[in-house]
Amino acid sequence: MEIFLKLPSREEIIQPVVDFIYSLSVQRGFSEKEASELATAVDELITDIVLFAFGEEEGEFSVNIRESPSAVEIIIHELGEPFDPNRHTYSVEKAVKEGNFDGAGFKVIKELVDDFVYIYRGKAGKEFRIKKEIKHPHITELFTQEELTLEPEKAVSYQISPVTEEDAEDIARLIYRSYGYSYPKEDMYYPDRIVRILKEGKKFGVIVRIDRGEAVGYFAVIMSTDSNIGEVGEVVVSPKHRGKGIMKMMMKALIDMAKARGLLGLFGEAVTVHTISQKVNAKYGFKSTALVLGFFPYIEYKGFEHKQQRISVVIDFLPLKERAQVNVFLPRRYAGILKEIYSSLGIEAVNIPVREKMKPTGKTELNLIMNYRFKNAVLVVEEYGEDFSSRIKNSLQALEKKKIKGVYVDLPLDRPFTKKAVEILREEGFVFSGLMPLFHSERDFLRMQKVYEPLDFDYINVFSNTAKKIKRLIKREMKND
Repeated sequence: MEIFLKLPSREEIIQPVVDFIYSLSVQRGFSEKEASELATAVDELITDIVLFAFGEEEGEFSVNIRESPSAVEIIIHELGEPFDPNRHTYSVEKAVKEGNFDGAGFKVIKELVDDFVYIYRGKAGKEFRIKKEIKHPHITELFTQEELTLEPEKAVSYQISPVTEEDAEDIARLIYRSYGYSYPKEDMYYPDRIVRILKEGKKFGVIVRIDRGEAVGYFAVIMSTDSNIGEVGEVVVSPKHRGKGIMKMMMKALIDMAKARGLLGLFGEAVTVHTISQKVNAKYGFKSTALVLGFFPYIEYKGFEHKQQRISVVIDFLPLKERAQVNVFLPRRYAGILKEIYSSLGIEAVNIPVREKMKPTGKTELNLIMNYRFKNAVLVVEEYGEDFSSRIKNSLQALEKKKIKGVYVDLPLDRPFTKKAVEILREEGFVFSGLMPLFHSERDFLRMQKVYEPLDFDYINVFSNTAKKIKRLIKREMKND
């Protein structure tokens, strides 16, 4: 869920906002102490904005509250006086000797929450991001090690059924038994988080049990938050029950369920440590559309030799609704590969020429999606403005200071300025990533990427011919930069 508040910079609004944050936090699973800590951090921040950001003038600021099963993120944006918190660091020595408490507020906030990020956006103002995680019991706190590692023996038969909230503990146990602590989606180790996301309808899936009732397979689709597509993003088969056709059974059921729900498409993020998941996706009609470099932190995959570097993924997409043709603005340097990707999806891409030099007006609309744990950020361009270049530069500078490992920019292919935007991003060190079909608001996007750690392409394994062409293009661009 996402809540957006637009507020005047007046002292009388501070307490109602803080009270709302506190109440919402308790409702979402925080203890009273944790909710109080988050509310205090927000209180400290918006008080500073109201009292100091606009001087004698009255201004406005926005509060955007984003929730997930594991955390609450609060994004505060304002257009007040320029301010650099890095120049206002708290010093105990200054406080004692000089009575100078400059920077104390930010220090308090950092101690109360899990993540606190400041992003300077130039003329678009300042953005503060506060994130606090919800403490749920880990599956290892609920069961003994023997209960978690006991492997179901041979089965007479397998039964598949839709996942329900009652399956949450069995799913978490299955994940732990199969992956130990290495499964990248940490929420899957917390039954309470699984229950919540199922209850809210943010995912659907299937579970496979043997004749004695023990769970040996699980596969789910996570619904996109801003488009009518889903990710086949959670899958596990118990080690002793692999090779029995369980994966095939579950994939077929999920595709049928997705079609029945009216989804426009499904996508998968297949790791490039091995090609197994890519081959499975290809078997069911998924087509490779992008190669996203260094998207996940390094994880050791048992049974596979791979270099200790960040994990790249291939985006595989399965259309569920026919689109015979799309009219798009294809950047010249990528027109060929994008047409080929579209063709693999059964779509004819008609390139719209830009006959006149078109300059966007107004302000650029950017949606920043940060993954604090994975240390990456996705910038979604919703609309271009005349400040596009400066917005990108300011965002990059802010993210680099936060030691983000990879920045990915999604450019809308239904806007003519995308042809120019590609060249602006190339000057900033970005390279091609691929097509993200229907990824935001049922629109197609071109993804560009910039990674900040070296990658050995010999350990980035791709399966399909299209993925191999994308990999060669990216490697060539990175070599020439």
